[in-house]
Amino acid sequence: MINVRALANMATQNVNPNMEVTLEVNTGYTVNDYGEQVPSFISEPIEVQTQSLSSTEKYNLDLINKQGEFISIYAYGDINGIRRWLQKGSSRFVFPAYGEEEPAIWNVEQVAESFATWTRVICWRAAQAPVPEPEPSP
Repeated sequence: MINVRALANMATQNVNPNMEVTLEVNTGYTVNDYGEQVPSFISEPIEVQTQSLSSTEKYNLDLINKQGEFISIYAYGDINGIRRWLQKGSSRFVFPAYGEEEPAIWNVEQVAESFATWTRVICWRAAQAPVPEPEPSP
């Protein structure tokens, strides 16, 4: 079997290098002290290829009139969107947007392509990633 993604990635990463990001896989939810459902995630570092969406893709995906930033992400493995039948929300990525330094959260809006070894997802920039609190000094 020819690994088409690996062949394409060899060419594209010369122009647009792969990047290390954090993949947060939704594992369902917990309930906080106020009775609110709070999504829960497990995190792992992975390497991805991010690419902008073309105007044609935005039109075909009905994203032209929607606010926000959308991006296409290619990654090895299986990445999921919302799975309501399992009571799990969509996965998300954490990495800085082009030209920025602070990490942002990118929610998986839809799975555009899914194969045995790789997935292409369309993500929407949801928010800036929270800055961790500094540890108190002793």
